[in-house]
Amino acid sequence: MSGLDKKAVIDLSKKGSRLFRSGQYEDAREAYLKALEIDEQNPYVLSGLGDVYRKLCRFEESAKYYDAVLNIDPANVFALRGAGDARRGLQKPEQAIPYWLRYLEINSHDSHVMVRIADAYHKLDQHKDAISMYEEALAISGDDPFALLGLGNLYYADHEDDRALMCFERLLKGNSQNVVVMTMTGNLYRRRREYDRAIENYKNALEIEPDNSFALFGMGDCFRGHHDIEQAVFWWEKILEHEPKNQALWTRVGDAQVNLGRIEDAVESYQACLKTGDDIFAYLGLARVEKLKGNLSAAIAFCEKALKIEKNHHRVLSALAELHDAAGDFDAAESARQQVSD
Repeated sequence: MSGLDKKAVIDLSKKGSRLFRSGQYEDAREAYLKALEIDEQNPYVLSGLGDVYRKLCRFEESAKYYDAVLNIDPANVFALRGAGDARRGLQKPEQAIPYWLRYLEINSHDSHVMVRIADAYHKLDQHKDAISMYEEALAISGDDPFALLGLGNLYYADHEDDRALMCFERLLKGNSQNVVVMTMTGNLYRRRREYDRAIENYKNALEIEPDNSFALFGMGDCFRGHHDIEQAVFWWEKILEHEPKNQALWTRVGDAQVNLGRIEDAVESYQACLKTGDDIFAYLGLARVEKLKGNLSAAIAFCEKALKIEKNHHRVLSALAELHDAAGDFDAAESARQQVSD
């Protein structure tokens, strides 16, 4: 290759790099391709094209160029890292991991790549390997938010609440504004019945996302845990303003309203649920309301509607037996109880 050709490749590579850094990926691609026409074995040019195609989400092409670099230089750290990233983009974590592990053999203190490997192990349900790699990352960078988040998510899924809390609390102390982490932390405290600490985390989440359904539900459930049903209903109704087809929550609100003696409000909640479609618990709630009013035949009718959805539903059959007893129809009551025991 002549001196002029070498200079042209260097200039085009520099141009491609400059355009890449400024986000002009298509122009960078053109510059690198022109350089490649002159020197098709140049690792800088090939790596540059791998980077460009990766940013353009053209992962197959990206992988091809990184692999071309590795055919020339098997220890090229940029290509090893990029080759793994390209496979991650292709949703092939099992192929990404070997490239990143080879990268770590050379650059052993890169906590970011460790987190990527751990994330890949997590996707492959190799939890022990994932935990080990997250911990390695944290040994190098103790407050790495991605490592703390990944490790916390694993512990959360495995119901290792103390360890999950340790990760999430460290993450939030680092001024993280991650609403998901705030709600998950709230959920962990709620599972432990530490309702005040849970409420604190849900409130922090709601300051950022006032309509976050998970935080709103958690707030309501915490107040239910405090036996403050009025406040529980207050927070759950905020969800229903945005999720009018949430049948499970309509019936939960309806049941709470019955307990508060707000019978007409409860009827409206059960009916709102049924506007979306048949629901066993809405019919069961309406049966309870009619029983409170002394309308046993209407209550029985609602139970029978519920049984058309699931004919052997034990809770409905038990309620129906009690209603038949109250109405003096003991044979029908016994028949319902027999179905419960079958």
